[in-house]
Amino acid sequence: MPHSSGGGSSGGGFHSGSSSGGPSYRTSSRYFPGATCYVYYGQGGHLRTVYTNNPNKPTKKSTILTFAIVGVMMIAGGLVAFFGGYHNPKKIPTDYSTSITIQDQTGILDESEKAKLRGTFNEFFTVTGICPSVLTVDNSVWNTHYGSLNGYAYDAYLSRFKDESHWLIVYSDAGGSRNNWAFEGMQGNDTDGILYTAVTDRFNKSLYDSLSRNKPVGESIDAAFRLIMPNIMDTSYHMELPVLIFVIAWEGILTAALVSSIVQCFRNKGMQDAVKLNGQPNIKKCPSCGNEYAQGTVIRCPKCGGMLHFDAFGPKE
Repeated sequence: MPHSSGGGSSGGGFHSGSSSGGPSYRTSSRYFPGATCYVYYGQGGHLRTVYTNNPNKPTKKSTILTFAIVGVMMIAGGLVAFFGGYHNPKKIPTDYSTSITIQDQTGILDESEKAKLRGTFNEFFTVTGICPSVLTVDNSVWNTHYGSLNGYAYDAYLSRFKDESHWLIVYSDAGGSRNNWAFEGMQGNDTDGILYTAVTDRFNKSLYDSLSRNKPVGESIDAAFRLIMPNIMDTSYHMELPVLIFVIAWEGILTAALVSSIVQCFRNKGMQDAVKLNGQPNIKKCPSCGNEYAQGTVIRCPKCGGMLHFDAFGPKE
């Protein structure tokens, strides 16, 4: 069967070719060009008509294979959900420049806050292997060149650390006045196994709530670290949002495929004993019970068992 090798247009870009995966078969309860008619009788002897362009009857083996493939794929989705949400944090290696820094450019942190933060940061580093740091800046430092604090925090991380094992907290406000404040965390890739979304969400909520209540900046940051530290290395289960979306979509598609397969299975079951006709079926009614049948397919009524008229033996393939 021919297939596309790809193409394109001036306004629509280009597209790749479609793979040649063999012929595509169609089955319907209505006639379509090129279809062959099969007739069988379902529960209660009711006439069932199926049109298909598949030259072969479906087999039990093909039905079982379909269920097996869908089942394996659903199990695979479940495994992704399990392993994608399972967190078993391991302390990261400390073979990097473990520089804990507190860079207070706005002077908003007093010496006691800095001392407390250093103690907490050292404890956090000992537990996790992650090196935390804090940077405070004025809004004017970044808002004229960056669209958000996030971009500035990203560049601030790169300019200070040459590894992926630091966690930088950037705090910003208007001249130390606690007006129009913001904070942004920037973590290295190697910290992801410990600082996953559930952990950083707890940290951010704590810090936000404290700053909203106008608590001192240093105290607020310290409290947020203290909140997450006790259980940060515990094994836990938390599915990240992208993984959750993928699993829901994956299982939803496969569930639809499974339902379709079940429907097809019942249809295939009837097709095992289906009779192939030449052209459209000639529908007749049983003289005893009025049940419909296709001429040339049965000699007794599939519903009542009564003998049919002689025209029931009309031509069939």
